Amino acid sequence: MARGGARYQRGRVVATKGGGWEIHYNVYLTDPTTGKPKRHHRSRVVGYKPKMHRAEAEKILAAELAAINGGPVTRAADGTITFGNWMRNFYVPMRGANWQEATRRTNLDYLTSHVYPTPEHVALKDITKFQVQMLLNRLAAEEYSYTVVYHVRDLIKAALAEAVDQEVLERNVARKTVIPEIEESDKPILPVEMYAKLLAGLDGIRDRAIFLIACFCALRPSELFGLTWGCYSGNVFTIVNTAWRGRLQRKKIKRKNRYGRTNYRLVAIPQAVRKSIDLWRARCPNPDANALMFPGMQARARKPLPTPIHPDNWLRLRLYPVADKLGIAFHPTFQVLRRSFSTHGKKEAHPTEMQAQLGHSDIRTTLDIYTQITDPEVARMVNQVTNRILGLGEEGEPGSVQ
Repeated sequence: MARGGARYQRGRVVATKGGGWEIHYNVYLTDPTTGKPKRHHRSRVVGYKPKMHRAEAEKILAAELAAINGGPVTRAADGTITFGNWMRNFYVPMRGANWQEATRRTNLDYLTSHVYPTPEHVALKDITKFQVQMLLNRLAAEEYSYTVVYHVRDLIKAALAEAVDQEVLERNVARKTVIPEIEESDKPILPVEMYAKLLAGLDGIRDRAIFLIACFCALRPSELFGLTWGCYSGNVFTIVNTAWRGRLQRKKIKRKNRYGRTNYRLVAIPQAVRKSIDLWRARCPNPDANALMFPGMQARARKPLPTPIHPDNWLRLRLYPVADKLGIAFHPTFQVLRRSFSTHGKKEAHPTEMQAQLGHSDIRTTLDIYTQITDPEVARMVNQVTNRILGLGEEGEPGSVQ
């Protein structure tokens, strides 16, 4: 039964001949010429059987229908709806159901801080490629990182693409916008001589264990503070849980295998790190298998809390003060420690071994982003190539080439 142009519907999930899950439903858009609702059929493949169960496809369908069944009773089909209303009432409720909590917070923060101030009250049909490109150019001129500018462009482009798909717009003006030239941010590496100094400056067995795991197991902070004692078997960590902003997410990890299922990876633990972990285990409040390896502490009573440590708090209160006393010019974040391990370890490790330890699904991430080339190595390389080509021997002698 129609109600102001909207219809409640359940939709359906169909198995395609190619082994995919295809969702089907209708949208009812107001025809600008007649003012009456007009039905438009929607269908798309959301996944394939080796990677997705039918129930997961049904969840995606339900999320998309939630915006239709529970949204406004009429829909603008002529693009007069403002960008802000489109995002809040249609795009975010429709797509946000599939966002993880961290992704949701990040996307909403980008929208509030960087996107809404410019096109929020502009009708979708009036947004131009020039406006979107000038927004990206302004963010670049204000020295925002490539990641921020790329994310802003991606949000706008995806939102307008959805408007095209629902026939609210005829074309996506953000599709051919480009990321402006942005100066690449520094990617510092922790000098080898600073590891022992930082370790000596940390007070307590717990903080030293955290530091060593971060440095030489190269875990992400979400993996490190999601560890329970059951994840530790002496030689390896089995990454099963993650922690985000001080909250444990059991059996929810970043990496999935090629079939879309959770892939619990193993991380090797060096002998020196195992000794530090065993010392902490002997003194920690609760060494049970399901207990957190590094629980948070109450500020006054210093009693353990059933929640993980917030990584930013640990860095700010524990590691950064030591780094500042040592005169380190940058803050050794967890990403810096992972990058430093990859860079210092490239002499001993094959790239695929380093990829496995860091937990990257693509080896290009390991080689292109995390492993840095230091200046002495470049100097040695160019000298070796020059000397070989000129036949000067390994060392080369100044003045021997006329």
